[in-house]
Amino acid sequence: MWPLTAVAYFFLVIGFGATILLPRLAPFLLAIPLLIAVCALAEGLVRISLGIDTLLFADQVSLLPAGNPGRPEVNSIVTLGLLGLALLTAARRSHAATELATLFASTAFCFGLASVALLLLVTPSHEKALRFFIGPLPGSLTTITLSMAFLLWRHRAGWIALLANRPVRKPVVWLLLPVVIALPILPTVIARWGATPESIVYPESDLLAALANVTIIGLLIWVSVDRLANQQAALREITTALDVAAIALTKPDGEITHWSRGCEQLYGWSAAEAIGRKKDDLLHSRWAQGGDGDRPSPSGSTERELVETRRDQAEISVLERTHVLDRADREPLLVVKMLDISDRVRAETALRESEARLAIAAEAQQLGVSHWDIASGRLEWSPGSEQRLGLTPGSLATFAQWEALIEPADTQGIMASVARAAANHDKRISFQYRFRGANGVMRTIEGSARCLYDSAGTLTTVIAANIDVTERKEREAAQQLRSIIDTVPDATIVIDEAGMIRSFSAAAERMFGIDSDAAIGCNIKLLMPDAVAAAHDDSIARYLVTGERHAIGSTRELTARRADGSLFPIEMNVGEARLGEERIFTGVIRDVSDRLAAEQRLNELNAELAHIGRQSAMSELAADLAHELNQPLSAAANFLAAARMLIERGENGAQVADLLRMGEEQTLRSGQIVRRLRDFLTKRDSELRPESLGLVVREAVALVLFGTARYDVRLSYRLDPAADMIFADRIQVQQVIVNLLRNAVEAMRDQPRSTREIVIASRPVEGDMVEISVTDSGPGLPDALSKNLCSRFATSKGGTAMGVGLSISVRIVEAHGGSLVAENRHGRGAVFRFTLPTFGEIGA
Repeated sequence: MWPLTAVAYFFLVIGFGATILLPRLAPFLLAIPLLIAVCALAEGLVRISLGIDTLLFADQVSLLPAGNPGRPEVNSIVTLGLLGLALLTAARRSHAATELATLFASTAFCFGLASVALLLLVTPSHEKALRFFIGPLPGSLTTITLSMAFLLWRHRAGWIALLANRPVRKPVVWLLLPVVIALPILPTVIARWGATPESIVYPESDLLAALANVTIIGLLIWVSVDRLANQQAALREITTALDVAAIALTKPDGEITHWSRGCEQLYGWSAAEAIGRKKDDLLHSRWAQGGDGDRPSPSGSTERELVETRRDQAEISVLERTHVLDRADREPLLVVKMLDISDRVRAETALRESEARLAIAAEAQQLGVSHWDIASGRLEWSPGSEQRLGLTPGSLATFAQWEALIEPADTQGIMASVARAAANHDKRISFQYRFRGANGVMRTIEGSARCLYDSAGTLTTVIAANIDVTERKEREAAQQLRSIIDTVPDATIVIDEAGMIRSFSAAAERMFGIDSDAAIGCNIKLLMPDAVAAAHDDSIARYLVTGERHAIGSTRELTARRADGSLFPIEMNVGEARLGEERIFTGVIRDVSDRLAAEQRLNELNAELAHIGRQSAMSELAADLAHELNQPLSAAANFLAAARMLIERGENGAQVADLLRMGEEQTLRSGQIVRRLRDFLTKRDSELRPESLGLVVREAVALVLFGTARYDVRLSYRLDPAADMIFADRIQVQQVIVNLLRNAVEAMRDQPRSTREIVIASRPVEGDMVEISVTDSGPGLPDALSKNLCSRFATSKGGTAMGVGLSISVRIVEAHGGSLVAENRHGRGAVFRFTLPTFGEIGA
C-alpha cells in the first residue's frame, strides 16, 4: 500500500472513532482522506501530476518502477470515498441519511471483498480491466474491517436489520450466506482461472458463464421473493387478527397514521376520516373524573382513563394504553389500544354513590363498622371510621393495635362479654369503651355487635357497629356541671383558653349584676379592673405555653368590677379541667367585702387595744420614768449652775465650756428618753421595713430596764450577728419585748436579788426566720397561763393588771408570720420565744 494511501486510511480510522465519541471533530478528520481521494482522482483524470504522490518518502518513491508510485489506486480512491461519505452521512439523524450511509458502507464492503478475492484468484497483469477492482491487500482488509464495523454499528438499518430477524439466525443460513455472496462471481472466476495465455477464449464460454450468473441471480431473487411473500402472508394474517381490536397508530403529536376496524366500530369514524387528524381532537378526549395522569403498567406502557365522544355524539368511557415504538433514526410511533369500559364505569359510579350515601349516614351518626376475624386477629373498618377517631387509615388493622388504644379495664369488660356470648352462642352483644386517639384525647365509644359462628359452633367473626358518643357524654356532663354550679352558693364562672365566658351561675349574676345571657360569650376581662385586665390574656397564653401555675390550685384575693363599674374585693379559687378536647378553667368567687370590713375593724380594735396596752405599761412605769428623767435633768441643772458660778468669778473659759458640754449631753439624754417614750405611745398604722434586731432590742430595753439598778437585775445579750436584719414593724416588736421584759421583772420581784437575771438571745432558724428568746430566773409560769397565751385578760399578776399584754404580743408576732411560745426552764424561771422573718426572705 502506497504511503499516501496509508495516511488516508489512518485518518479514516481516526475519523470513524471521532464520529462515535466526538461528532463535532469527525468532519475535520474525515476531510483529509476525502481530500486525498479527490486529488488522486483528479490527477488520474486530467493526467497531470500535482505532486501529492511524492509528499511522503519522495526519494524512496522515485526509485519505484510504477507509473505513479505513492498515489492511491482506483480501488483505494473508491473505498476511501465511499467510507468517508458513509461516516459523514451517518452524522445526520434522518432515516434517508441512515439508509444512504448503509448503502455506501455496503458498497465499500463489496469492493473490499471483491478486491481480496480477485487478488488471490486472478493474475492482474492478464486483465487490465480487473485492476479497477483490485486494490492493495492491506487497504482491502482495512476496507472490509471498517465497513463491517460500520454495518454492525448501524445494525438496525438496511439489510443488516433483515439478518437480525429470528428466522435468519440459524447456523445453516449463516453458512450459506458466504456461498450465496460468492456464487455470482464463481462462473467468471472459473472461466478466467482455466484460461492460459495460449488458450483461446470462445464466445460460448462467456455465454455459459453469463447464463450461469443469470441462473444463480434468478435463483437468489426467487428465494428472496418467496421469503418476502411468506412474511407478507404471515403479516397479513396478524394484521387481520389485530384489526378486530381497537388499535390506532399515532405520531408523537397525536396525528393518526393507522385506524383499525375495531376503532371504526367503537367510534363510528372510518379510517379515511380518521387518518391524518389528531386523535384527542377527533374524539374530544378528556380525563375521566378522578383520573390521576399517566400510570405506568408492568410492560412499561402508559395507561389512562378517558371520556371520549363517538361520531354520534355519545360519550363513552375508555381505558387507553399507549406503548412507544422506537424506530431507528425516525420519530417514534405510538401504539394506542382502546378498551370500552363504559359498563364498568357505570357500575363503579353506582357503587361509589351507594358507598357515599352509606358514608354520609355513618358520618352523621358517627358510626364505624368493624369486622373482626378472631382466628387471624385482622380488623377491618368501614371507610372513614379511623379518620373520625383521629387516626390514619390502616392504623387499626389488627386486634392488637385496637387493644393498645383502649383502657385496660374496658378491654377486660369487652372480652368478658365476648367470652359469655361464645359460651352461650349469643347472636348479639353490647359494649362501651374509652378510646385514646392519636392526639391523646379520650373518646367514648359504644355500640352493639353481631356474632357469627361456624358449623362446629365456634365463634369466628364479630361485626360491630361503633358509635362515637363523646359529644353526647360531654353534653350530659355539661348539664350535670351546670346543675352543680347553680346549686353552689358562691359565684361560679367557666372560661375557655381564649378567656371567653362559657358558663355564668345565678350567684355570679347576683354578685356582678350581669345577666348570664349577656355575660356568656364575653371576655372575662369584663369583670376585672383595667389594670388587671390588661395582663390577663398574656397570663393565660404564658400558662398554655410554659405550664407554670400561678393562680390554679390556690386561693387569691383580688379586686373585681360590677356591671355599674364599682370595685369590690373577692376571694377566688381557679381550677382546670378538660371538656372533651377543650381545656376550660373554672373560677369559684366569693365576695369578701363584709369579711374584710370586719377584719379591718378588728385590726383597728387590736391597734387600739395595743395602744391602750402601751399606755397601761407606761402608766405602770411612770414613777421609774420620772426617776430616770430626774437624773439627767438634775445633772444638767447642776452643770449649768456651776458654769454660771465660774463665769461670775471670771474663771477659765475651758472649764465653763466643759460644764456646758456635759449639761448639753444630759439634756440630750433626757430628750432621747422622751422621744422613745413618744414613739412607743404613738398610735399609728403598721409599717414593715428592714430593721436592726440589736437596735430594736436595746431601745426596748432602754424603755423598761433603765432603772435595773433599783431591782438588782442583771441583763445579758446573746444576739447572733448573722441574724441581725429583720423585716418587721419596729414599734410593734418593741411592744412585744417591753411586755416580755416587764413580765420578767415582775416575776423576779420576790426573788433574791442575787438570782435576778434576764437573758435576751437570738439565733437563725429554718424558713429564713430568726428566733428571739427572753429568759428570766423567776418562779416560772403557771400551767393555766402557758396553755392560754392567746386568751385576753389572762395574767399571773394580781391587782389591777389587765391581762392583755401577752395576747397582744401573740397577735403581733403572728401578723409578722411567726409564732410565740412559752415554757418553763429545767432549773428555775421561764423562757419566751418568738420568731420573725429575716430581711433576706422578703428581699428574695
